[in-house]
Amino acid sequence: MDQRSILIVEDTAAIAEIIETVLNDVPGYQATAVTNGADALAFVAEVVVDLVLLDINLPGLDGFAIHDLLRARPDTATVPILFMTAGRHDDEFARRGVGAYIKKPFDLDDLLARAASALGGDGGVRTLGGGDGQGPPADG
Repeated sequence: MDQRSILIVEDTAAIAEIIETVLNDVPGYQATAVTNGADALAFVAEVVVDLVLLDINLPGLDGFAIHDLLRARPDTATVPILFMTAGRHDDEFARRGVGAYIKKPFDLDDLLARAASALGGDGGVRTLGGGDGQGPPADG
């Protein structure tokens, strides 16, 4: 089975560690957590990623800047990005055409379901979203 690479960009170490552990327990997933935008960009320069879980409030480059930089790169332009946020950023999401986000605090089962969907767990369709009001289908 091919490993699906998931990059977690989250500056709160405890949250990053929990997400990384839970995702790495799923057969076929290889999750890596970084705590800032510079490390995220360095990682995607070296590793082909299949999904990015992206916090917004980060030191240095924020999640929106990282999103924009990833979308500008040919090798990451179509990689699904799932924003993780405790705040409301509807205007920023709309401006960027972002529909995929999950509200903190979130249920880990919901996060796993959204990751599976983004990674093609539904037959290869790369969309995210759900009926919970946490974002319409997909950015990616």
